[in-house]
Amino acid sequence: MPHPPSYKQKAAIPDAAVVSQRAHLDGIPMTQDSLQPLRERLEMRERQLLAVHRISAALFSITDLDTLLRETLHVTLETVEADAGSILLYDPQKHRLVFRYVVGKTELIGQEIDPVEDQTARAAEVFRSGKSLLTDTRRECHNDRFDAATGYHTQNLLTVPLKNLGGASIGVMQALNKRGTSFDTGDLAVLEIISSLAATSIVNVRLAEESRLAEVARAVGELGHDIKNSLTPVETAVDTLVLTFTAPALEELERLESAWRPDHPEIATALGEAVRPLREHVAFLQESVKDGCQDIREMTGAISDYIRGTESVHKEVAAIGDVLEERLRRLQIVARDRRVTLHLEVSESLPPFAFDRRLVGRALFNLVSNALAAIDLAVRNKTLELRPFNVWVRACAQTEGAFPEGGYCCIEVQDDGPGIPAHVKPHLFTPQNITTTPGGSGIGTQFVKSVADAHGGVVGVESEAGCGARFWMKLPLR
Repeated sequence: MPHPPSYKQKAAIPDAAVVSQRAHLDGIPMTQDSLQPLRERLEMRERQLLAVHRISAALFSITDLDTLLRETLHVTLETVEADAGSILLYDPQKHRLVFRYVVGKTELIGQEIDPVEDQTARAAEVFRSGKSLLTDTRRECHNDRFDAATGYHTQNLLTVPLKNLGGASIGVMQALNKRGTSFDTGDLAVLEIISSLAATSIVNVRLAEESRLAEVARAVGELGHDIKNSLTPVETAVDTLVLTFTAPALEELERLESAWRPDHPEIATALGEAVRPLREHVAFLQESVKDGCQDIREMTGAISDYIRGTESVHKEVAAIGDVLEERLRRLQIVARDRRVTLHLEVSESLPPFAFDRRLVGRALFNLVSNALAAIDLAVRNKTLELRPFNVWVRACAQTEGAFPEGGYCCIEVQDDGPGIPAHVKPHLFTPQNITTTPGGSGIGTQFVKSVADAHGGVVGVESEAGCGARFWMKLPLR
């Protein structure tokens, strides 16, 4: 007498036998074809659960926003088998959606979309409505502005909102071009689950960063107070050195030179030549120390303001040439030490206009300092031979027309140094900027862009390896 099948034997019964055994479940015949939709739904649920597991493991242990965005997008694109994608976060100060992390079209990092005025971008539409979109560009109208800028061809895309717990949109996530086929509603459902988890993590990381920044602001405030107090003895010591010792010594040497000239002209001449560099530079060096101390005071205060979120722009009508000349004067010593000549060219047709002297001056200081540092590093690394170098600072205006084609002041900083590496150039004005200077932070060019943004202006760069670089910043005249 045969034994009844075991549990494992029952589990091994093929699908056809199962279908045969359950041929009339609830009166509905079950066939292979009728089971297919059920299998597809189960596969979709499996993908969703896998996505939840992966995104949870990847996200909830991360406390850095940039790392969080990178991991989120990579997991997302792998899960829905997308070729490219992006995460845009809303900047409430600029009232713009900003490309914070991009895969496949990295040139877009740092670019912005106006979610109110832009009526064609899918990201803007989803941000406004809070509803996801599945788009096939072969059958639907599509804004190809970013494709044209990057050379990428978008065939299909998923766009989902990132919402906080209150339901307000804080950004948008997009996935582009599913490999081998097109996105479907199952992909959209997976992406919505991931975006929900990612948005929660983004909010939590931002809250943690705000808490850390508040603590840093307190520490910087205390440190800034100590730094400012420490600068006073430095200035006092330099003034004392010049007024009490150097100036009287120069006067005495000048008296001796005059006294010896009739009887000992060769001694007088030699004495005059020996003293001449000191006489020519002592006042300049004294002023440079005082300028540097004042810069440190301003920057310490600006750091505290920035961390607290209270930094503001103080515009006043002025001649920008005076500001550029003042800032270049502070870099003359460094430039001479590196055999670099600083040139200033200001167009006579450039009218006074409203700008923040402190911010624009610091932006110029950053760009020229970067050029000097790049030249020095190239010489030290022997990628450039030591020779006389140049940095040109130019300011001109286009008074006719509307900004940005017209109605602007353009400030340029050009050098004949090593140029910018190709892998660095696309990220120069973004948080992903790559510093090539040992000990550098890479935030100098980001600061320049923030100054342009604060004035409603734009920035750009042109460079070829070995042929120097040209940075420019356009500020509206009105």
